[in-house]
Amino acid sequence: MDTSRSQRWRERRALWATDSLVINPKAYSADIIDHAAARAFIAEHHYLPSYPAAQVAIGLFGRQAVLEGVAVFAVPATDAVITRHTGFTDPAKGCVLARLVLLDSVPQNGESFFCARAFRLLRQARPRIEAVVSYSDPEAGHVGRVYAALSGAHRGVSRPRIVLRVGNRTISDRTLSKIRLGERGMDGAIAQIVGLGLPGPGLREQPETWLRRLQAEGLLTRHRTAGLFTYCFELTRSARRNGRTLPRLPYPKILPQARFQRQALALST
Repeated sequence: MDTSRSQRWRERRALWATDSLVINPKAYSADIIDHAAARAFIAEHHYLPSYPAAQVAIGLFGRQAVLEGVAVFAVPATDAVITRHTGFTDPAKGCVLARLVLLDSVPQNGESFFCARAFRLLRQARPRIEAVVSYSDPEAGHVGRVYAALSGAHRGVSRPRIVLRVGNRTISDRTLSKIRLGERGMDGAIAQIVGLGLPGPGLREQPETWLRRLQAEGLLTRHRTAGLFTYCFELTRSARRNGRTLPRLPYPKILPQARFQRQALALST
């Protein structure tokens, strides 16, 4: 469905902003919040309830100082995400907007209002970060209209990939890599999967072997995802200079699935 309405979320259910209301900038404010508050909000409301490898979390507050939205800027899955889409050779100069969620109480234009202020706060907290990469998932009905409204550079569509799921819940690549590589945070990653109702590793069972067993038993299932629309926000003059040689493609629209797959293939090759 192609719509000009603003999608919202509450308790992980897709809702819509009230058409007749437009956000009053004087009624809302944004500020950096601690990760515990951001994690709880994401877990309660976002369709992807896991918390990413966050660097900075920003909250949107209404008149009563009630938290009504969260943006989480995080470390990318790989350094190549930053170098490929920003043009910087130093990946520390970029990050990803890993989560963005507003409640249905936030009026129209809330996303662009919030993101603009979140970018400013990000730069104040982490001056070294000059560009932000973000993705829109068409399987969740997102094509990135808010990113277009903010003049983000549309870089194209990522290649379709295979993910692991528990039911309809996708396990992030970062969670899986911590387990497979025995990295810091592995115990928390295992607890996250066990918390979804799966059995934990057996006595003396290696974590990587445990993941393979869960797949063999059909508890972790493989799912082929559509490509993601990729955007880059160039926050400084230096970032804009670095991005001059990179693609700035027309902004996408939601298409029937067959047409989207053809478009995604053409843009990702």
